[in-house]
Amino acid sequence: MENEVFNQLKDELSSYGKSVGEVGKLRLIGIVSRVLGLFLMIFTIVLCALALLTFGAVAAIDAMSAVMPVWAAALIISSIYVLLIAIAIVGRKPLFIHPFIALMAKQIRSEEELALKTMEAEHQAEIERVKIECHVENATRELNLYASLFSRIWSFITGKLKK
Repeated sequence: MENEVFNQLKDELSSYGKSVGEVGKLRLIGIVSRVLGLFLMIFTIVLCALALLTFGAVAAIDAMSAVMPVWAAALIISSIYVLLIAIAIVGRKPLFIHPFIALMAKQIRSEEELALKTMEAEHQAEIERVKIECHVENATRELNLYASLFSRIWSFITGKLKK
């Protein structure tokens, strides 16, 4: 009888684990697809922005070549590009990382908040694991109590019948 209850408990826990695993797998698929979609969108926007800047630079060089040599106009546009690259490197976290985090997690705005939310989620998972362990221990104790009580009653009855 004890084996049946334990087997049933084991089967229920394994089916619960499989269903939780399936939910986790589906959530992971959703997250990965969202990340890849955002990456492709950002990549496309960056390519379009680079094309726009290139056409703008060619047009600006052509317009400035009327009043100065072409090499001077190209040098001015190149220095503007170097300045834009420096700004992008200096402001990479607020310009690129934090908005990407905000897109991925609706209420998180920075890496620090992401780390805190991750720690909270890990803590919550640990609490849930401890709760399940406590439920299993309580069920085991209750089952042992009933089995012991049944065994003693059976021993008492068989002892009375033998006399």
